[in-house]
Amino acid sequence: MPKQIATIQKCAWGFAALFLGVYLLDYVPGIMDANGLMFGLFHMTRIVDLGHLGAGALGVIGALTSARGARIYFYVLGTWYLIDVAVYFYTHLHQISLKTNILVNLPHILIFIAAFLIAAKVSRNPAEA
Repeated sequence: MPKQIATIQKCAWGFAALFLGVYLLDYVPGIMDANGLMFGLFHMTRIVDLGHLGAGALGVIGALTSARGARIYFYVLGTWYLIDVAVYFYTHLHQISLKTNILVNLPHILIFIAAFLIAAKVSRNPAEA
C-alpha cells in the first residue's frame, strides 16, 4: 500500500514548484528587462537566483522526507524571509519611496506569513505532538 503524504508535504511541493519556477523565469526571454529587472520590478542577481534554487531544492527535500521535515522547512523558510524583508526594507528606507518599498517586499512578506502559518497549523494532530 502506498505511503500517505501529509498535507504539509504537499504544501512543501507547492512551495518548491513556486521557487523553482521563479528561478527558471530568469531564463525565459522577455521576462527580464534591459536593466536586469524581472517584470521591471525585481532586481535578480546570481545570489538571488541561487537563493530561489536553494529554497526550491530544500522544499523538495522537506516534501520527500516527512511531515516533520516539511515543518522544519517552513519554519526555516519563514525565518529566512522575515530576515530578508526586514533587511531589505530598512536598507532601502531612504532610497525608494515607502510605497515602492512595501510593494517590492510584498511577495516576500506573503511568503514568510504563509510559511509560518503552514508550519504552525497544517497537518497538526495529537499523534504528532
